[in-house]
Amino acid sequence: MLTPRLARFAFVPLVVTLMSGVMSFAMTTLHHGLAPGLVTAWLRGWPVAFAVALPAAWVILPGVRTLLARFTRACTEAAPKQRLGRMG
Repeated sequence: MLTPRLARFAFVPLVVTLMSGVMSFAMTTLHHGLAPGLVTAWLRGWPVAFAVALPAAWVILPGVRTLLARFTRACTEAAPKQRLGRMG
């Protein structure tokens, strides 16, 4: 089991791994087509996509968090609290 702190550190590499795999497969399929050798071409391109995406994510994410924090309000400021019944 991961601690909450370790889970925060694992989140970015895990998301980058999955997203770079999906995106590199989509781009390889568009470029190469559904022809023989597609999987080989994809597996050659995926490490390159990951090597670009991981440092980019580490650089870009703090700026995105800061930008979103400027446009985010707490729920108590955004709207008056409404009673939604027993579960709300």
